[in-house]
Parts: sequence; structure tokens; C-alpha cells
Amino acid sequence: MVALKTFNNLTQQRQQEIIGVCLEEFAFNDYQSASLSTIIKKLDLAKGSFYRYFESKQSLYFYLLDYAVQQRLANDKGFIKQPPKDFFDLIILHFRAKVHFDKTQGVVSAFLYNVLREKNTEELGNIQAIRKQKALDIMYQLVDQYVENGQLRNDIDRKILAWHVLQTQLSIFEFMELHYQQDFRQNIQNNKQLYNLPEEELVAVAQQFVEIQKNGFKNK
Repeated sequence: MVALKTFNNLTQQRQQEIIGVCLEEFAFNDYQSASLSTIIKKLDLAKGSFYRYFESKQSLYFYLLDYAVQQRLANDKGFIKQPPKDFFDLIILHFRAKVHFDKTQGVVSAFLYNVLREKNTEELGNIQAIRKQKALDIMYQLVDQYVENGQLRNDIDRKILAWHVLQTQLSIFEFMELHYQQDFRQNIQNNKQLYNLPEEELVAVAQQFVEIQKNGFKNK
């Protein structure tokens, strides 16, 4: 989904103001509960003016999803200047990049977190399949490079390898949410950060997940 020409003709500052308000609304509410009326009121717009920017609530939502994903990719690119030779070191580095992103762009992270928990509906379609495919495409590119250079096994389907790594990353945050009793939505509303835990403590948890992925459960 793309914004309409009228939105693209706005100044960069005004575009960012509109995106920020919209992201907050969808970060603190599920899709069904998010209110265009609230967004329009906060932006001091006439209702008709908003529909000159986006055709519908649906088109706005998918525009925000693409925007948030691109922001996350830009963050990773800026954070990881030189990918390490070891694949599992790269996974930890990506995790550090995500921690940085979550702490500096909390509202965008909260929106992406909400997308993870969004229900499939007629209006959104199979949003979970859409979201997973976007993430899987990115992970597949990483895995593919390390299979080619011999770091990862070449006797397993690369899509399965990518899926396994992706699911492990997602489970790290599910673990933190449960184990540390983190209410991500409340954290964002209170201090604009997805979680309020020290970075090194988060990384230590991630390292244990990665260690299991690298060497398995079996005692050596």
C-alpha cells in the first residue's frame, strides 16, 4: 500500500508528524480499536483532508507496516557496519541492533509488536502470513550467505534454517515478556521504550538462546 500523491506532496516534517500520530494510535490499540477520528483530531485535520492522504484505514495500516519495516532495516544497516564471520555472532549483533531500535524508536517498535499479535480479519487478510513472510525474506538472505560460505549446514532446506532462526528470535522477546513481567504497551505509554531492562541483561538472555540453537540441548 502507498500513500496518495497529496500526502507525498507534503513537507517531510508534516509527513513525519502524521506518521508519528498514526503509529501511536496503532501502537496502543489493535487494528479494530484504533480510531481514525482520534488521529484526525490530534492532527487538527478535516476528515475529508485525511482521505486525500490515504484511501482507507487499511491502506494507512499497511503503509505504516512498510514504513516501520524500512525503519528497522535502516537501523540494522547503520548498526552493523561489518557483518562478523560467525553467523551466531551476527545473530547477537542483530539482537543488539534491535535493542537499540526498541530503545530509540519505541513507538515504531510497539507498533511492530502489535502487528505480531494482530488477528487475521477480512479487512487485513492473513496479516500474520504477511508479517512472517516479510521477516522470513530478510532472514533467508542472511542464512543464504552463511550457507554459501560454509558456516551453516547445506543439507537442510535454507528456508527451514531461516524459519528456525526467526522463530528463536521471536521467542526471546516472548520469554522476556513472561519472565520479566514486562508490559510492553504500558512501558511505551510511560517512558516511550518497549522494555525497561539493561541492555547487557537482555543480551545475556539472547546469548543463551543462541547457544542452544548453535549446540543443542545435549550435555557435552
